[in-house]
Amino acid sequence: MSKKIKERDERYEPKAKHLDAVICVAVLIMVVAVTTIALLWVNKNIIKNNEKDEVHLNETGHVSNESNYLETEESYKEPFVLDQEVAYKHAHFNNSWYNFSKYKAKCDKVDDSYFENVCFLGDSRTQGLLQFSGLPKWNGFFKVGTTAAAACYEREYTFGDGYYRNILETIEYADYDIFYVGYGTNDLGLGDADKFIQDLEVIIDKIKECHPGAIIYVENILPMGEAFSINHPTFSNENARIYNAKIYEMCNVYGDLIYLDIASTMRDDNGNARSAYISDGLHYNAEGYKVILNFIKGAVVEKKTM
Repeated sequence: MSKKIKERDERYEPKAKHLDAVICVAVLIMVVAVTTIALLWVNKNIIKNNEKDEVHLNETGHVSNESNYLETEESYKEPFVLDQEVAYKHAHFNNSWYNFSKYKAKCDKVDDSYFENVCFLGDSRTQGLLQFSGLPKWNGFFKVGTTAAAACYEREYTFGDGYYRNILETIEYADYDIFYVGYGTNDLGLGDADKFIQDLEVIIDKIKECHPGAIIYVENILPMGEAFSINHPTFSNENARIYNAKIYEMCNVYGDLIYLDIASTMRDDNGNARSAYISDGLHYNAEGYKVILNFIKGAVVEKKTM
């Protein structure tokens, strides 16, 4: 090798070694970065799974929103049963809520005979449902214009024995294991959602006291017609949604009530009552009550056997 070539090789050798060192450092940095990202991803999923486990292990089985609620479903079902029930619920229950640790959907519509052993409590909308939906036999105690509070002291309910009782006294004598509670429409006029819930809880507690183990459905407030909602601000559909959120929350707190979302079936795209089903803006027509009854028939639960 000539002296000139040797000098040139010696001159470039340090640069080559420096380049190799830079490449090694770059590779090392990339490895550290990828490892860090992987560890962060694993940690995130561990935290997520832990949070899910906390929901699953909640002793009451109830949670406050629909997404967590679906996670709760998974903790109580075998995969096939879960898929079947969840699919049925989403198809037939709207945004209804029930505790998956205590109840399961029947996953089939009941027939008219189901209502022979069911008791309805409520106002004029309950009256309309029972009298105009076509049910051949029903049991119910209702009063036009009543509120949850008024029902507790108005002596308007009788078993045909000549005595008139308030709704609390009536509940004592009502021999049923399934109750549908439908108050709230007239309570909108009082403008106090929290007070309404307190009054409603008095009725709920009485049912639970007199009929331990009864299945209690709490109906949400049905929408009003568009014009009625606009012309009567306290009875607006916006207020009804506020009250319904309170009813939903109450059912979650109790943990063993069924929040029955009938309202979603009766709303149009603007949140008002569907015009084909409403009569005077507040009450529904016969066709509307038939639709309501059909929804109720498909949204039935039964107790789980432990």
